[in-house]
Amino acid sequence: MELRKLSRSSDDIPLLEKLNNEAFPDNERVPIPVMFSFSEKNGMDILGIYVNGEFSGFFIIRKLEKCAYIAYFAVCPEKRSKGIGGCALKMLSKYYSGCQIVVDFEAPDENSGNNAQRLRRRAFYYRNGFFPTGYYQYYMDTEFEIACSDKVFNKPAFEAMIADIHEKAPEFDPHLYQK
Repeated sequence: MELRKLSRSSDDIPLLEKLNNEAFPDNERVPIPVMFSFSEKNGMDILGIYVNGEFSGFFIIRKLEKCAYIAYFAVCPEKRSKGIGGCALKMLSKYYSGCQIVVDFEAPDENSGNNAQRLRRRAFYYRNGFFPTGYYQYYMDTEFEIACSDKVFNKPAFEAMIADIHEKAPEFDPHLYQK
């Protein structure tokens, strides 16, 4: 397995767009051309996940100092439940060595139509080395739970990351809170 930095001219852009459209609901999805524009201006990494040379998924990561935020992460549907996601997260930790990796995912909600999926996603991250932070944020009409790769959450670094993203994309304006 390897992680490859993707560009607008990468051969696998159609596969990336297809997976982006399949993996994320309309209210959470950002079109890939918009992501590349934002990436080029603001230093986000769009990384393809490759298994035996074949496109298998992607990460979109925003890094600021010692914090790397997983904005998007998806594995191709036909390749899920084969250990690719967990292996990709381990590789990501090496790729961003010295950074705390932070992820947010839809918070469990018994009233949501996809609560079982939300619980599976949370269990996936916790099983693969992430820790609960006790923090949440709300954006895109959804509550997200925040987890990180270290036992102690570097809240100031993550808040600086969110403020930096908001400065560049004012429509993204979440605020951390605890329940």
